[in-house]
Amino acid sequence: MPEHMHLLVVRVGGTPWALPMDSVEQTIDLATISAHRVGRSRLVVYRGKALELHRFAELIGAASSGEPTAGVVVWAGGRRHVFAVDSLVGQLELEVLPVPELVRPRACSGIAHLDGEVVPVVQPGVAIGAWSLDGDDTFGLSALQSSALLEIANIGSSHAATALSQLLGRAVEIQFSAAIIASLAEAADRIGSQAASSVLIDTPVAGDDGKVLLLFPDGSAEALCQLLGLSLDDEMGRSALREVGNILASSYLNAIVQMTGLNFEPEPPTIEIDVLGSLLERTIGGQSTLSEPTVLMRSQLTIELTDASFAFLFVPQVGSVRAILEGLGVGSPAVTAG
Repeated sequence: MPEHMHLLVVRVGGTPWALPMDSVEQTIDLATISAHRVGRSRLVVYRGKALELHRFAELIGAASSGEPTAGVVVWAGGRRHVFAVDSLVGQLELEVLPVPELVRPRACSGIAHLDGEVVPVVQPGVAIGAWSLDGDDTFGLSALQSSALLEIANIGSSHAATALSQLLGRAVEIQFSAAIIASLAEAADRIGSQAASSVLIDTPVAGDDGKVLLLFPDGSAEALCQLLGLSLDDEMGRSALREVGNILASSYLNAIVQMTGLNFEPEPPTIEIDVLGSLLERTIGGQSTLSEPTVLMRSQLTIELTDASFAFLFVPQVGSVRAILEGLGVGSPAVTAG
């Protein structure tokens, strides 16, 4: 089925290509910055940080018409990168069609049409090799084990919804729009618009067993604060959100404890407000490898007549995934990621 997408269209070798605007932070004039080679990588300094500079033509296996003139700062695999392109066409809303696997270009998730030209839509995380459109995303899990993890995530989210309903004294419903087992890199790319302002409530699990993240897209956290008679702009509002995060994470983890007999204890949560990409970069940047598996739940939270969208991201360490599966009586993964 076709999908309408907000895209940044660029040109490489005279051919148009598109990047999802959800992944794009900014465009820059490459003439205004200096690139430095460090080993095999080319780096540029952007907003005080060294980012890897990629020739977009090399990433997608396309011909370039000359020296790139424009750079696109993108979020890919939980980190910022810069894609060097020949020129910029602009931001467009286009209808994107799926492409059969056998004929699609590298990293292409679909195609659009623009003035009679075919425009491949490229996923930045796939282009840099952080994850794959076609790779094995089971992490050595059997179908039964995958179903078990997703079911426990569903039950955990239901417990969290009940806890929030009791806190607010209002009816709360969580409708699941997605439930995936993915690498940390893919989860970071798929959780939402990387350049959008967001609120992150990070609740670590004691013993370095993982963490529960609660992510509110732009405006949703303020909507919840207003239901509590507070504002996100003041410390009381942010403190209340931390408490909400603690209650939801505790309820989520308690559901896992009840089903597995494991001991998952939440530590005090922290709260940050920034663009989503930066939040995830800081949160998962310390992980040993972005190829480790995570259980990602994207949920729609409805409180009476007010909608507040948020996402649960349960990030268990690999050892915790094994322990959860054994606690559920469905064995261990055949292999571990990483």
